[in-house]
Amino acid sequence: MHCDCGAVEVSMTGAPKVHAYCHCEDCRNLLQVPFHSVLAWDPEKVRITRGENFTRSFQHPQKKMTRVFCTQCGEVLYNTNAMEWKLVSQLLVRKTHNDQLPESYQPSAHFFYDRRILDIEDGLPKK
Repeated sequence: MHCDCGAVEVSMTGAPKVHAYCHCEDCRNLLQVPFHSVLAWDPEKVRITRGENFTRSFQHPQKKMTRVFCTQCGEVLYNTNAMEWKLVSQLLVRKTHNDQLPESYQPSAHFFYDRRILDIEDGLPKK
């Protein structure tokens, strides 16, 4: 998988721990999105395989979360949460797979749905 400009490549190993939508305030605040379409891995399962010199990390000033992005195009490659998981956006995976999300990455639920700012009717469990 790579950023928009191709300067940075990221690889993920194994199946994600979570493939869902997150509606928590922390994700919304860090990424400035109404919800995060997340694929979560243990930290050692996600690594930059090319172009690490073109990456920067933003540490949230109050939360134990970071956002890692390409300095050339601004694409967020992944972020981390308080559990130190590495979270890759389903949208980034789609962009690098001909606008298709692999079946094993399809979202299975909505987490923190009670904190949502946007209602979503998709038939997935709301937790």
